[in-house]
Amino acid sequence: MNQSFVRVRLLVLGLIGLLLTGCGFKMQGVTPMPFDSLAITIPQNSQFGADVRRAIRAASPNTVIIEPSVTKDIASDEIPVIDPKNIPQARLEQVSDVRNSRIVSLNAQGKPEEFELTLVYTFRLVNAKNQIILPDTTLSAARSMPFDERVVQAKEGEAATLFKDMQKSLVARMMRRLTAPDIKQRWDALNALTTAEQENIDVAVPVQAPSVIPSPWQNPSLTPIPIPVNPGG
Repeated sequence: MNQSFVRVRLLVLGLIGLLLTGCGFKMQGVTPMPFDSLAITIPQNSQFGADVRRAIRAASPNTVIIEPSVTKDIASDEIPVIDPKNIPQARLEQVSDVRNSRIVSLNAQGKPEEFELTLVYTFRLVNAKNQIILPDTTLSAARSMPFDERVVQAKEGEAATLFKDMQKSLVARMMRRLTAPDIKQRWDALNALTTAEQENIDVAVPVQAPSVIPSPWQNPSLTPIPIPVNPGG
């Protein structure tokens, strides 16, 4: 009786597996990137930068993340520098990041009743020759938040939590883009080019890399109150 039950159970599990395979279901797991080493210009001391690095190590454990060292120029500003003996095969670059808040509704007294918080992030992926693997890609997230001026401090904390939630969402979406099949296809295509063909490939326009030790990402303050969307309406 027990053996029959086991056989039926195994048969059912097998059929479920076949059905999931047939409908395109795939278990999440390691998704290796095509390059062996990667530099990341997203500040590593920010929560977002730490989350991105953690996600990359989980998805592609064989890809070594090369962190730049720090030197200082005459003005004593930190400048990220890659050791020429340890040039990474690819580079994940932060192009821009913008956080914003705006009023989307007012109460009967004309005071803010609801805010919309937005996070817009642009990144790209290039190889060691600055040839574009993934062009500038912009991801955005938005959250609505009710507002009460009597508890501004609590609302500032709520806004910070919502921004952290948006960051996690962007990290997941970024990883899906970086591990997509066309990234490997583009990587292989660039590596297959002859020396003459390499000269005709467009390279990325340099962007100013953020400091290795930047000031922390600041959430937009809810005080003073931002200007309404249509102040004259």
